[in-house]
This record gives sequence, structure tokens and C-alpha cells, in this order.
Amino acid sequence: MIYKCMEKIKTIYSPVFLTDYPTVDCENPDRVEFIYAKIKDIADIIEPEPCTLSDLALCHSEAIIKTVARTKEVFDTAILAVGGAMMAAEIALREPSFALIRPPGHHAGHNFNGGFCFFNNMAIAVKNLLAHDTVESALIVDIDLHYGNGTHDIVKSDPRIAFRDIDARSREGFFKDLEEALADASNFDVLGCSVGFDTYVRDWGGLLYGEDYHKVGSMLFSANQRLFCLLEGGYYVADLGTNTSFLLQGILKACS
Repeated sequence: MIYKCMEKIKTIYSPVFLTDYPTVDCENPDRVEFIYAKIKDIADIIEPEPCTLSDLALCHSEAIIKTVARTKEVFDTAILAVGGAMMAAEIALREPSFALIRPPGHHAGHNFNGGFCFFNNMAIAVKNLLAHDTVESALIVDIDLHYGNGTHDIVKSDPRIAFRDIDARSREGFFKDLEEALADASNFDVLGCSVGFDTYVRDWGGLLYGEDYHKVGSMLFSANQRLFCLLEGGYYVADLGTNTSFLLQGILKACS
């Protein structure tokens, strides 16, 4: 239980995430740069540390790890993103947090990756908490436009983890599905949200208005105060920072 309201939200970020590593054009450094510029006044910035190979092995095969390691810029950025996600999850046990990280991760499974993702930031962050007996159960809610197939692949056989993907085709359906996904969130020791802003009306999904992310943030925090959010998708860069700010302000408002 969190008793003290916050003026800023703990945010994991590093300039390393601006690295222009080889990937598709839409998953570019501008995404985190625009978000950082919009949220810096309400963010308490914390620099992450890279994860270890042992951390990666919690969720990924040796073959996938070696494949990603062949491209140094990708590997170095990806292990820092994983480390940032792990840090956000640990902070969430005391107060809510947000990891402004890239590359995203929810399309990376045990022995595969894709969709601009290399390692599964969310799955590793949760598995790390469980491995150290820090928590006994976790709920992962994925609100990205696209199905978190990698996360499902990794956690599907772990009874300690519940994975719920929001796959709505309308604004009303989105909030109905999110409400249902969070109905028993308080029963879990921690709540991790894979946040994709590609559901935005001007992005690929065309579902949510910017202000709707304020409601999303409020719903998440109200469902479980041990909350951490990780950046996944979101490619309409002009409004990406504003939408992220709405989300974080929703979390802060729910705390007040």
C-alpha cells in the first residue's frame, strides 16, 4: 500500500536509448526523445544498468541471445532496456514507475523475436521478481495494439503469472476489456503494463484519444498500486510524448 502521494513518477531512462541501431524506420530514437521532452517535468529520472546474461536466460534460449549479440549496438541497447524494465519492476514494490526504454519487447518469445523486439523486457522483469522470491504472483496487462505473443509464449506455463491482452476494435470495447482485465488485479503482488500508444486515433489503431490515456493510467493504479509500465509501441511521434504524459498524469492523479 502506498501512503504518500507523489509529485513525480519514477522514470527509467538513459540517453543510450537514443542509439540509432539497425531496425525498422518507425521504431526510431525520436520516439523516446519526444516522450522525454514532454514528461521530464513530472518524471524523476533514474539511469538503468544493463541486465546480465543470466537475466536474459530467465526467459530466452541461448540461441536467441547469441543471435542478438551479433549486432553490438542492438545488444548493448537491448540489455540496457531489460535492465531498465527490471529496475522499474523493483521500484513498483514501493511506488509506481515507468520505463522509457527501447527497443520494445513484447514480441520476443523464448526462442524467437520480431516486431522490432529483441528481448522481452516485461517477461524478464517479472521473472526476476519471482526468481528472487520478491513476489509470489504477477499480472501482466498488454494494452498495445498488437498481441503480445512473445510475452504469452514465455509466461503461458507459469501459474504464478497471469497474462491479459487487450484486443479491442473500438474505444468502448477497449475500456470494457481493460476493466475486465483489471477486475482482480489487487489479488496479485505486482501489476506490469506493456504500454503501446499505437492504439491512438492518429496512430495505426485509431481507437483512443490522447485524454483517454489519462483514464488508462488512473485505472491501472487504482487496480493495483504496485504498478510498473513499460513502453512498447506507438509510432505517431508528434503526439507520443503528450499521450505518455497523459498516462503518467493519470497515475499521479489516482494517487492524490
